Amino acid sequence: YAVEDLNLKVRGNEVYGLLGPNGSGKTTTLKMLLGLLYPTRGKALVLGGEGADPTVSARIGYLPEESYLYRYLTPRETLDFYGRLFGLPSRVRKERIEVLLDMVGLKAVAHRPVGTFSKGMARRIGLAQALINDPDLLILDEPTTGLDPIGTRQIKDLILTLSRRGKT
Repeated sequence: YAVEDLNLKVRGNEVYGLLGPNGSGKTTTLKMLLGLLYPTRGKALVLGGEGADPTVSARIGYLPEESYLYRYLTPRETLDFYGRLFGLPSRVRKERIEVLLDMVGLKAVAHRPVGTFSKGMARRIGLAQALINDPDLLILDEPTTGLDPIGTRQIKDLILTLSRRGKT
């Protein structure tokens, strides 16, 4: 089993990290919480329900270990695309896009295709994408992978800022 006898509870506004060696089940656990994988026994509940339930998944933001970005879209187009997937009204999308681009430090390069971005810049747009729906719960899989020490510090600071603003 990749994950066996795991019982964990994360309270609101907490920052919680899963630590362990490669292959220990961290990503598998996150995917079970998101409803992308199903446990062979037991339950994976998040926000009072199952992650595959649309009413639950609409309240979750997810940054996978490898972001799946459309290389030819700009950051604004990328965020607009994901905002549309969540059914956000045009006015709300536009406001959130500007706030998020500023929050992740990409406003100055918002006109460039994301395919030209460094790994750190791609992680930032991925984080903004995970926040487009203003989620209650943010699940980040290896959010600082491939970042230099300054980029790592900036992402950690942003996570703490989000926690202070009521995100889990």
